[in-house]
Amino acid sequence: MFIAARSSPGYFGRSERIGCRNKDLSGKMSNVFKMRPALLIGLLAALYPLSAAHADPSADIAQEIGQLEDAYSQSFVTGDAKVAERLLAADFVGFDPSGKTWDKATMLADVRSEPHQTSAKITALTVRQYGDTAIALGTEEDTNAGATVVAHRRWLDTWKRTPNGWRLVASGEITPQP
Repeated sequence: MFIAARSSPGYFGRSERIGCRNKDLSGKMSNVFKMRPALLIGLLAALYPLSAAHADPSADIAQEIGQLEDAYSQSFVTGDAKVAERLLAADFVGFDPSGKTWDKATMLADVRSEPHQTSAKITALTVRQYGDTAIALGTEEDTNAGATVVAHRRWLDTWKRTPNGWRLVASGEITPQP
């Protein structure tokens, strides 16, 4: 089923289709909506001022989310899957710069894998709160075991407050271009 089409030039000058699924010529169902990480971040930024529920988080919430982000990042350095297990929601979903999607089980396996990162340092963090949801936009510098080059990442995490504390429900990550 095709939902909408746009004939004007899209991302990188190509025409784009916007929809959920479309039958290709072979009759198989194929995804026609592939959101790029930058598009997702841009969409969230565009909708941000339109939100009636917009509120800057209290300093306490921003500090708490910052501590949780740091603990999650450090779990990849220490290999402590218990930290990631506690922080990731059961229905966690995310994607990395290559577009690969992740769920909780995949993330936990990644935390446990060898070799671990030798460092993970959050260099910037902005937190916005919307009721029981917090959006964290951050940058991070990581060094993988055996590597001499520092990797720079930018991510957008969505946290949900539950009766058991804040849980990471979604995450998107990009590698900034120099």
